Amino acid sequence: MPAVSVIVPVRDDAVGLAACLDALAAQEGDPDVEVVVVDNGSADDSVAVARAHRVQPVVVVEPRRGSYAARNAGIEACTGDRLAFTDADCLPSPTWLRTGMAVPAVLFGGSVTPTRSPDPTVWERYDRAVYLRQDCLVAQGFAATANLWMDREVLDAVGRFDPELRSSGDLEWGRRAAAAGLAIGYAPDVVVAHAPRTTLASTWRLHRRLGAGWAALAARDAWPPPWRDRALVLPLGMVVDAVAADGPPLRRRQLAPVHAVAVAGRLAGRLAPRSPLRRAP
Repeated sequence: MPAVSVIVPVRDDAVGLAACLDALAAQEGDPDVEVVVVDNGSADDSVAVARAHRVQPVVVVEPRRGSYAARNAGIEACTGDRLAFTDADCLPSPTWLRTGMAVPAVLFGGSVTPTRSPDPTVWERYDRAVYLRQDCLVAQGFAATANLWMDREVLDAVGRFDPELRSSGDLEWGRRAAAAGLAIGYAPDVVVAHAPRTTLASTWRLHRRLGAGWAALAARDAWPPPWRDRALVLPLGMVVDAVAADGPPLRRRQLAPVHAVAVAGRLAGRLAPRSPLRRAP
């Protein structure tokens, strides 16, 4: 049995998957690792890339759409004592496995560091400042699956991810973990890199998906109604401060249109979700 199983869901991202697997193959030391790639109905060369890669991953095909259904398939296929989740569009640092295996906690999230373009757009600056802030998410009681670690025994207490959820499944799973008496830790030295959104369209799609995930939770009485949903609107002043902490400050008038797109996307997803749930057969 390997010491750690890395589970990577992918859908139509052969290029990103190749880079992610290259990063896993370049880990420092000689990690006792099993890599499991779960294809979630890709129409590109993702499966071929995985099967041909030198890291020799276990390749699983999960036809049911949804990254959480794919992660569950990866859980069923893996054999490690410790499980590490990341995504095909993430690049684990060279010390990711070594530092992750050294963390004594049975459940923790590692840092998700956004990459930086030489000449970042205002959309990229916004995304870097407000999205996938793992330290903030852990403070709220859950961790993004872009860099989530757990011992196998945690699954016995909490169970698998909810396969019906198309978004916010990490939030829902974290709430179940808390209800089971498990506190999630934060390991800032266990790092993966993630490319931020850089355009209006990608920003809209992201925040609409987030809003749709909250709508799915609201349908189960697990999220407040829209008029009480504070997560829909981050104060613009907080965004300005977060952008300034990440680099050269931007004025409110520069960030206000970007912030409006994000908030409108969240509200649109919250009020009119597009199939946020996949019903079990």
